[in-house]
Parts: sequence; C-alpha cells; structure tokens
Amino acid sequence: MSVNMRFFWKSIPALALAIATFATAVAAQNVMPLWEKGGLHAAYVVPRDDFNRVDVQLIVLSGSYDDPALSGTAHLTEHLAAFSSDAAVLRRARERDLNAVTRSVSTVYTNSGPPEDIELLLRLSRAVLETPDLPPGFAESEIKILHRETHLRERRSPYRWLVRKALRNLYGSSYGRADNTIADLSRLNLEAAYQFHETHYVPSNVTLIVSGKIKPAKAAELVAQYFGDTASLAAPEKPWLDQKPNQTLRKIERLSSDRLSDDVVLMTKFIDFEDRDTSIDMQGDFFLATAVLQNRLANALRYEDTMLFDTSSDWFLSKVADLEVTIVAHPMPGIDLDTARNQLETTWETLLDTPIQPKELAQVRKSEMVQAENAARRPAMFLQFLQNVASDGFPPISPSVFARIISDTSDEQVIDFAKKVIEPSATSIVLAQRAR
Repeated sequence: MSVNMRFFWKSIPALALAIATFATAVAAQNVMPLWEKGGLHAAYVVPRDDFNRVDVQLIVLSGSYDDPALSGTAHLTEHLAAFSSDAAVLRRARERDLNAVTRSVSTVYTNSGPPEDIELLLRLSRAVLETPDLPPGFAESEIKILHRETHLRERRSPYRWLVRKALRNLYGSSYGRADNTIADLSRLNLEAAYQFHETHYVPSNVTLIVSGKIKPAKAAELVAQYFGDTASLAAPEKPWLDQKPNQTLRKIERLSSDRLSDDVVLMTKFIDFEDRDTSIDMQGDFFLATAVLQNRLANALRYEDTMLFDTSSDWFLSKVADLEVTIVAHPMPGIDLDTARNQLETTWETLLDTPIQPKELAQVRKSEMVQAENAARRPAMFLQFLQNVASDGFPPISPSVFARIISDTSDEQVIDFAKKVIEPSATSIVLAQRAR
C-alpha cells in the first residue's frame, strides 16, 4: 500500500464529530467477495447506487518491480494487452484513450460505462488475460510510443533516476528497480513483453473489482459467466519481495550530472517489521503514523529550517510488512550537499524527540476522514481508493471501511509504528550535484 492521495486539514475538531459527520454524509460502501470467480486470485463487488455508472477494474498483481532485467517490459505489456482487448472486443484498436496504468507492484485496467454496458465492460476486462493479438506492425509501433512516453515522464520527473540509483544501492540489486529506464529503451522487444504476459497475466495473479450501480447478485452471475472458465494456475514468484538489505547498511553515492536543475540530496530507508509477515492489519497504523511523520518532516525542513528550499517524500508498505521510504531534498543556494545531508538525517532521527500528542493525532485522523469523504463522492478518487490496498492482493478497502479502520486504530498503535520507523535502519543516500 502506498501514500499517494493526501489532503491536509487546518482545523482540529473533535474526532467523534469527524466520524459522525462522515457517517451521516456518505453511505457505507460494502465490499462483497464473489466466490464463483474461476481461477482469479479474488473478485469483489462494491455497490454504489449514487453513481449512475459501473466500473470494472482488473488488477494484475505485477508491475514495474516485477520487470525482468530489461526495464519497461511491464509497461510495454500493459500497452499491448489494453489495445489487444480493444481490438478483440470493439474490433478496433487505439480508438479510445488507454484505460490502463502500470505502477510499481500492479498493472490496473479500468473499463467504465453506464450500467447497461456491464457485459461489454466485463468482456473487455476478460480479454486482457488473452495473449495479445494485434494487427501487423501495430505492436512494433507501440515500442516507439513507449519511447516517447518514457522520455516525457523522465523530463517531468527529473529525479526518478536518482530514486532508482538509491534503491539499487539499498538492495544491492537493480532487479525490479531499474537503474536506467532510458538506457533500456533501445533493447525493449515484443518477445520479452509476450513472456511477461504469459508469466504474470495468469488468473491467480489477478483481482477483479466491479463497482457502481449494479446489484450484487447480478455482478456475481456475470463474473461467473465471463471468468468462471479461467484456470487456477500457480501465481508468479516475486523475487523483489525477498530483497531485504542488512539493517546496518549505510551507502552513500556521490555524482555530478548536467541532467539536474539544482543539487539534490536523496535518502531511502528500509524498515523491516520482523514480527509481521503481512501488512493487512497495519493499514490504520501506516496511514496515521505516516501522516504525523510527513507533517513533522515538512514543518522541520521547510518552515523551521532555512537550509532546504523544497522536500518531498514517498512511503510504500509492501504486503510482507517491509516499509520503503524515499525523501528528496533540495539545498538552498550556498548550502553544500554534506551540510544538507547532515541536516536531513538529524531531522529524521529527532522527529519523535517531542512525543506525539493527542491533539496532533486528532488532526491527522480528521485529515484522513476528509480524504475518505472526498473519495466517496468522486468516482475517479473512489476507484483509486479501491485500488490502493487491492494492488497488494488484499481485499479492497472502500472509503467507509477505511473510516472505520482509522477510528479503530488506537493512539498507542500509531505511536508504536512511528517509533519503529524512526529506529536506525538500512539507509542509501545519493548526493547529486548539478554539473556547472
């Protein structure tokens, strides 16, 4: 699960009022498992009478972290599978916006439409699992499109390659966490993509979520009709899940590059919750503790300190309870990289020198409630909400279920989680200087 949707709230009303407000404003969204699902890993229906639409999300539980040695393969496979689905069902390819996205640990295909189109949406989703079959020359042209997409993405996010370097150093391996996606573009090929599809697009590695204006019984009938014949095969192995660096690791890499617009300090940390073999029961702890630590980090580095002019952080908790934290910091002009690194590390180590207070926890609880309420009212956010935890192979969490989890998570659980995060752990740092 990852922190990728966050809204901060400035007032601090009582938590009980926040929960009551949410409960009265938004009806519960029940997540119901479907049992007649063939060989699928899981299938669910989430009825929403207030949305006059139906969305079918097919989540392949593999993404860019599952790339073979050749990075970009999962992304290319996504393109081929999505357009092949359109060609097979709609009898035309590239006639609509691509309805898929490749993330670190999953690839999500979304088909949406009015309730009366539910069978078409399920057929489009089912076709994703078939071996891609596209007109002559079409698949080859997608490699060129992927080149342009990747170059554009790298220009828009100029520090992505530094994150990959830090992760490579953290794990001592680039498997699943590519060092240089640009360098790999020239080697992308259809054979690798077809092999990726054959390995990872097996039903046992797929979760299906049907949400919107549909009766559970109807959803169960149609899912059984379109997916009931899928075979139950072994799910692919996930070698990256077993990558656990030595907790005493401390790796620092220095480099200079003309690709940078300013100097950058990038720190990645790996926290292993050794007593947990699953993160399914840690969701409330994770989201609340992360919110507290993010707030404190932002206050310390951007408002109380004058050495850094910008910071950002990304937090990912894997399904086996390994936490990966990445912090990017940009020093003010005149501040050297080592001074900025020392400031970043000292700030991290002292984040909990002041104990977390009930008022502070009440504020982040309210913030999470507001996020859930917003997601419940907006179809696109609602779909992203369902994807987040389901992308790890867990049952999806609807906004109303999330609100209950947040209210049921005790202050002590949040504090214990935050303390574990701040303990000394495996660390990889990249000090990147803009070439002048």
